[in-house]
Amino acid sequence: MARKPYTPTAPYAELKRVEGLIDQAEDVAALRKIVATDGPKIGYKAFCYILGGKMTPEAMKADEACVAAAMLENQGNNDDALEIYKKIIAVHKEHPIAKGKVG
Repeated sequence: MARKPYTPTAPYAELKRVEGLIDQAEDVAALRKIVATDGPKIGYKAFCYILGGKMTPEAMKADEACVAAAMLENQGNNDDALEIYKKIIAVHKEHPIAKGKVG
């Protein structure tokens, strides 16, 4: 039986916000604070995946990430959008929208 990829219930924007907080944490105390305040919001499994570098928000919420990337494209931020599409393709190699954008 094939395993279904993990999909958290938190929206992409919330996962990205927490990813940014994790990236900016300067010490263990800061990480503990993020775990306490945001772990329940996005789910501890999603939090651990992001913290461990096992999954990105784009991998967990590919369709929502494509919408965010399209909005960046509309604003002229093509490089930022392309980075999102590449993160999607890294996990979802056949995602139709991201695949079309990355080539």
